[in-house]
Amino acid sequence: MRNSLLKIAIGISCAAMFSVSHADVATINKYYKNSKLAPKVQRCKGNQDCNAFYALSKQWQSTPNCLKTSYGADCETKKQAKDGDGYGLWKGGYFTDTYHLAEAGEAVFYRGGAASKADERIFAQGLSVLYYLESKNGNR
Repeated sequence: MRNSLLKIAIGISCAAMFSVSHADVATINKYYKNSKLAPKVQRCKGNQDCNAFYALSKQWQSTPNCLKTSYGADCETKKQAKDGDGYGLWKGGYFTDTYHLAEAGEAVFYRGGAASKADERIFAQGLSVLYYLESKNGNR
């Protein structure tokens, strides 16, 4: 009886984790495929790509721990996002399908390195999601 309850509890926990993760990936896809659906952010001054970048940055924890970046396979991307290392993720980076989002995010949340630490963290987290989208689309 005790083992059965434990198995049921573990099963429910796994199902809950999967559904939360799936929901976050669905949110990523929603904002990526239609930036007009992203909530408006005052700092973006009406720029839909900036709004989408900001919304995507809030989903950074839904990305895999290891991604392909401009430098190849990289298991530091998520750590760099957590640490707010926008410079580390941006330098030498290139984006194909998500370039417009990266540029919009850079203009507001990085500004060539002149942004605050809080803004650079948003930028780093957004870039980590863009790397995920690029790798998912076969561009890495």
